[in-house]
Amino acid sequence: MAEEDRGALGSLEEKIGNLLARYQELKKEREELATSLAVEREKVTRLEKRLELLSQDKEKVKTRIDQLLLQLKGIDI
Repeated sequence: MAEEDRGALGSLEEKIGNLLARYQELKKEREELATSLAVEREKVTRLEKRLELLSQDKEKVKTRIDQLLLQLKGIDI
């Protein structure tokens, strides 16, 4: 094998090695991002449930205030 061919082959091996290393880094990064995404989705779900509960509480308070106002209207002053 000629010296040029060995140099080209060595260069190709180095590039493939770098490519595989970068692939592994990207794969790990993707897994980390997928985990972070799952955590954030869980947070969103919890916050949506909390928001729903707060909305229900708000409606209860509004209804109670309306009832109190109606009682006050019925009082002759």
